[in-house]
Amino acid sequence: MRKRTPGKFRLLAAVVLIVLTASILAGAGCVKNGEEKLPRTNIAPPALTAQPEIDDAGAEVIYSVNRTLSSDMVVQRNAYFNVFGTSESVGGVIYGEFMGEKRYATVGDDGRWLMQFSSHEATAEPQTLKIYPKNGKTTEFSDILVGDVWVVSGQSNAELTLGQCLAATPGYEKEIKKEDNIRIFVQTRQAVMDAIGEIDLTETQDEPINEKWKWEKTTPSATIWFSALGYYFAKELSRSVDVPLGLVMAAAGGSTLHELMPGPLAAELGFSTAPSVPAGGFYNSLIYPFTKNRITGMLFYQGESECGGGQYLNYASNLVRTVSEYRKVWGIDFPLIEIQLSSHLGEGTFTWPELPQIRAAQFSACRMMDNAYIVTAMDQGFRTGDPDWAHPIYKLEIGRRAARIAAWLTYGQGSEDHALAPEPDKVVWNKDGSITVTFKHVGDGLKTVDGGNIRGLSARDEYGDSMSCDFETVDGSTIRIIPSRSAVSVCYGMNPDGSADKANLCSGDGIPMPAFVVEK
Repeated sequence: MRKRTPGKFRLLAAVVLIVLTASILAGAGCVKNGEEKLPRTNIAPPALTAQPEIDDAGAEVIYSVNRTLSSDMVVQRNAYFNVFGTSESVGGVIYGEFMGEKRYATVGDDGRWLMQFSSHEATAEPQTLKIYPKNGKTTEFSDILVGDVWVVSGQSNAELTLGQCLAATPGYEKEIKKEDNIRIFVQTRQAVMDAIGEIDLTETQDEPINEKWKWEKTTPSATIWFSALGYYFAKELSRSVDVPLGLVMAAAGGSTLHELMPGPLAAELGFSTAPSVPAGGFYNSLIYPFTKNRITGMLFYQGESECGGGQYLNYASNLVRTVSEYRKVWGIDFPLIEIQLSSHLGEGTFTWPELPQIRAAQFSACRMMDNAYIVTAMDQGFRTGDPDWAHPIYKLEIGRRAARIAAWLTYGQGSEDHALAPEPDKVVWNKDGSITVTFKHVGDGLKTVDGGNIRGLSARDEYGDSMSCDFETVDGSTIRIIPSRSAVSVCYGMNPDGSADKANLCSGDGIPMPAFVVEK
């Protein structure tokens, strides 16, 4: 065997992977660093007590309602509903009526007002929100549903619109129906970039950037501008879930993780600059405005912008910290559905050379967090003849996989073993040099997508080099790996091309296995 000295970079990578693996094998819990655990579920809080009578002299009140609220919106079920805005009429009284309840708010010295309504169960019966002072205009929002609100965040593959992806799903345009109990809120990166110089992106924004943005029904003309991932997720979920769904698009093409995390966290992690906006700028402009009311969960599809320069070494821990901050702001340990990066061939091989390592970091991050789940997308990547190597248009199957997780997790449909992707549960390093890997979430048993021999599963030596391996299937959930020489890690899907030609393991339900690395 040839003798080599591992480089500093490989040693550093190995150390980081060992640390991540330790967290995996320890079954890392929900909240780290001694933080208080947030509530896990949207259990309805108690009804609000009636407000006392107020001495309202009836002075004229000029006010505005926050633009995250509009007709056609979805109000999060089983959570207090906050209605708020601004006014120059300090001390003025504003009233509101919603679902048989009347509340009021007094304009504070800072020019802000907020009233809170009791929580309600889901309903597709259209509701009306009425806001008014004794003396002044009346604002009325109609056709409001009560259900579940999901945020879709990340970079360009989360922002990629349905209109750009319909070519991959011929006939699906017939599925787009205004009458569906799905409502969408479109936001775009371009609007944020256009606002540079007009607003301070280093500060959290109370209002959406564009004054024209509002909640909309899923008409064809509106939906083609919405996130393809988000729409496919909602549409497929709605086939089995009788709960209105609200989707907020909060993604920005090309965004780094530190542009999507809160600014103070970015500073703490050492990020002083960012490529497009100030560190935290996309969080401040696209995500923060929606933090005043609770959500059900988040789809997160980001990581290509960190696929070089060894950034994957810190990606998992940075993502864990980011999600922790999101959950603190919303006040609930909402489920995160993480989309593992697709395959990007051609130019992508050179533009994003560390794509496999980011996939492994995404997997590790989900194992380090409570209530976080991963969706495999590397088999839904670029195909020869596609118009754009960087933005695969095959988002329908990814949306279906995410919807399957949500249906089990939030709506009690199916089971964990049949909803989640298979992943290593126990790894045993045998004395004879073989490695026994037991997987969980295998459904009726592991299989290969194409019925062929196992591809994509491998072992690595101390230098990080893959080696030839033989495999023995012990049972439907366990595989024994027999490497050709001494191995220190087990990996899967660590080829830039994650198609079935390179990685073909899946659950009995056909859910592909995500890429991962587990160190000895």
